[in-house]
Amino acid sequence: MANNRYQPYINVRFINGIMRGFVLPKPGQKTVTVSGKALTLLEQKYKIEKTKKPNLSFAAFISEAALMELERRNILKEAQFISVIGFEDNTLIVRDVRKASQLIEVHIKNKKLKCIADDDFDCIHVGFALALPEVRMALKSMH
Repeated sequence: MANNRYQPYINVRFINGIMRGFVLPKPGQKTVTVSGKALTLLEQKYKIEKTKKPNLSFAAFISEAALMELERRNILKEAQFISVIGFEDNTLIVRDVRKASQLIEVHIKNKKLKCIADDDFDCIHVGFALALPEVRMALKSMH
């Protein structure tokens, strides 16, 4: 019997007995068990996100949320080694203790942040910069 709460995007089935011809999960995938309270919270957040992205499946939503949480934890772990020195004229200067206390510039140009030291748009210094209110305000004020 199918539980079609997520139709047409996800087909959740209650498995009774042996299913012939099916191997669950498929190769390269994992099955995850989520507790009742956590599932309820995830379903509520999924419902909100689904209004923004109608084709978003529950599985894709969970995968995206898990990856964002891993990235958030990494940024928090790495950010303890970074401190703000100053912010002026769309340039943030931070000190990174992991790089021999090197001063790192993060530039804002065309509503994008770029780390000059790493020559990257998606490094820990850019992630750190995006967490700062003054950087977010500068991004909002750009035309």
